[in-house]
Amino acid sequence: MKEVREDELSSELRKLGLTSYEAKCYVFLVKLGPSDPRKVAAKASIPYPSAYEALKRLAQLGWVELVTRRPAVYRARDPGTILGETESRLRETFAALQAMYEATPAEQAELVYTLRGKDRVLSKLVEMIRGARASMMLVTPTETLERSETLLAEIKGAAARGVEVRVMTDGTKPEGLPPEVQVRRGAIAAFDLLVDDSRALIGLPDLSAAGWVESSAVAAHFMQFLELLWGTGSS
Repeated sequence: MKEVREDELSSELRKLGLTSYEAKCYVFLVKLGPSDPRKVAAKASIPYPSAYEALKRLAQLGWVELVTRRPAVYRARDPGTILGETESRLRETFAALQAMYEATPAEQAELVYTLRGKDRVLSKLVEMIRGARASMMLVTPTETLERSETLLAEIKGAAARGVEVRVMTDGTKPEGLPPEVQVRRGAIAAFDLLVDDSRALIGLPDLSAAGWVESSAVAAHFMQFLELLWGTGSS
């Protein structure tokens, strides 16, 4: 098998939603075996505080395990296990997409759109959230939400209008969300938004591309998938 460089492996893992530091820490932890954050930081050439936080996040995501607390020593979970779990989540996501696709009548096919480019995806998200009147459910990596002041502001606005807002993330509760927003934690494989059970969007975690549809019939199928995901999450 052709040898792959650490930076190439890290780059590929980032496509699964990991940050640059998280991807590097996992790759080098696989290479090093059980190690403390300082050793991982040195080998990965990243700041120690960043390695420390990245390993904590990887443990929350289920990519690594904490072996000892004092001193903190982590070990990577088997890449084959991670692959299987990731494939399972992706199958669920694409099953939801397939249901969305199949539920769209041929005469309404023009209502299904693909967006490319972060600015276009973000613009559509803002439009959908501003149009929310009763409910909205957002599934997003914590980092994606915390890095977007625009999304946080729109979520606050929706909650202030009395919209029931639920947010599912892959980490701790994102900073800046109002207390009335319900938050759960779970495994995140995509960026999802459902508004008023009638408008749905599925995108990549980095918001570089997305597909959206405005159809109650399609959204009903998508809602079943999101409710299942919500039910398996933790507070």
